Amino acid sequence: MRVVKTLALVATLAALACGGGDDEDNGNPTGPPAGGTSNGTLTAQINGASWRSIGAVSVSRQPQQNTIGFAATGSAGNTTYAVSISIINATGPGTHNLNIFAGGDGSSLIIGSSAALGWATAAQGGSGTLAITSLTANRIVGTFSGTLAPAGHSNGNLVVTSGTFDVTF
Repeated sequence: MRVVKTLALVATLAALACGGGDDEDNGNPTGPPAGGTSNGTLTAQINGASWRSIGAVSVSRQPQQNTIGFAATGSAGNTTYAVSISIINATGPGTHNLNIFAGGDGSSLIIGSSAALGWATAAQGGSGTLAITSLTANRIVGTFSGTLAPAGHSNGNLVVTSGTFDVTF
């Protein structure tokens, strides 16, 4: 299981490094247009500290499988976090269980830090919920929260509250 957790963290960080993009080849690149405007925001309280995405949110969308993933980086206090959300069966408004060990659909929240540590709702002991409040052909809006278990280290859980997302693709 440790290998799976590590691979999930590596995949998240790789997606952030690559800049993501819409899997549909519709000529509309994901990312900020000239002038630096973002394509959306993610916000949350991470262990009680305010976190907000900086710059563009990387987006991967597979409409045929009803899967949407997005990720962004930002700082909370003196720590930089990469926050990645994957939503399976994203067909419209509704709530997703982020605990794959308790009947979740595979949707997850993964966070990596500048201290090379990672946490996930998909790790044993992790849990959370994500609510899609609006989903259109080019925008997703919702909330999330959870307790993320450590992935490959023993530094304790990461608690995420008051998470919001509003992302266009």
